[in-house]
Parts: sequence; structure tokens; C-alpha cells
Amino acid sequence: MSGYDWLDDDAFCATFVRGLTPREALARLGIDVFEGDDEEGEFEEGLICARSAEGGTILSEWNSFVGTLPEVLRSLSAGTVAASVFVNVNLVASFDHYADGRNVLSFDPLFGGDEGGIPEHFLADRNELGLAGAKSEGGLAAALLLAERITEVRPNASSDVVAAHGVLEY
Repeated sequence: MSGYDWLDDDAFCATFVRGLTPREALARLGIDVFEGDDEEGEFEEGLICARSAEGGTILSEWNSFVGTLPEVLRSLSAGTVAASVFVNVNLVASFDHYADGRNVLSFDPLFGGDEGGIPEHFLADRNELGLAGAKSEGGLAAALLLAERITEVRPNASSDVVAAHGVLEY
């Protein structure tokens, strides 16, 4: 997945948040925020890494799903937009888009098929990226591109570096 070398290929959650700094995004979760990545190895689960990106922040998790939780997405998207792409080692996957605290769009990026009731502009993007139909041809890479389009947040050169991190117990 070009531009996302810092994500684990097998199990990750990437949450895009427009207009917030890494520190602001983590602070919305009500957790203690640590600068940089020097303490990453001390945590086995619940670690959320915040990365600067063009247009906002990308939160990344290894083998975790915090970015898919409705209470997390409601908090992150208050007054802005957020989108989350998740997959685990069993190929359970989800794409969730929230705007101003409300769920706008949710679907499985690996196994589509439920396009009923989806706003036309989202359906057009899903079709273009190969994320519609019984089996999603676009996969996770296309889901990440859709998250970029929806939030206008894209990885840049500084996204390789963790700007801040925190731990959310769930």
C-alpha cells in the first residue's frame, strides 16, 4: 500500500481526521498524550499512534480496532470529518465515515454488496475505486484512498514519524 509503509499489512486500523493536529486528535479521546514514539515498545495493546498528514492527522493502530468504535468516531468527527479503515488477521474489515459526530457511511471494503441507501456521490467513488458489488476488487488500498478523498487528509513525508501517541483501554 503505497504511502502507508508504516501500517501493518495484516492487521491495522487507520483513522483519518480532518483539520486536527496529532495532539488535538488524541486529546479528543480523553487519554494521556505522549510526544514522539520513544515509549511505543512499552504497550502491548491500546496504543494509538498519531501522525501528521496533509490536511490533518492519521491515527494508526497495530492489530487493534479503537478507530472503529462509534464513541471514538463521534468524538473525533465533532465539527469535522473522520474516516476509519480497519482489517484484522481473519480478514474482518470495515470502513466507517463520520461527519460532525454522525455516522454517514459504513461498509466492508473487502466484501461489498450493500449499496442500498448510499448517497450517490459516495456510490460513485466506491464504483470508481472498485469498492462496490458482491466482491470488492479495490480492497484495502482503495478504502484508504476513499478515506483520503472523504476527509481530504493524505499522508506526506512527515507521516512516517509518530508525532504523538496515547493508550486507550477498551
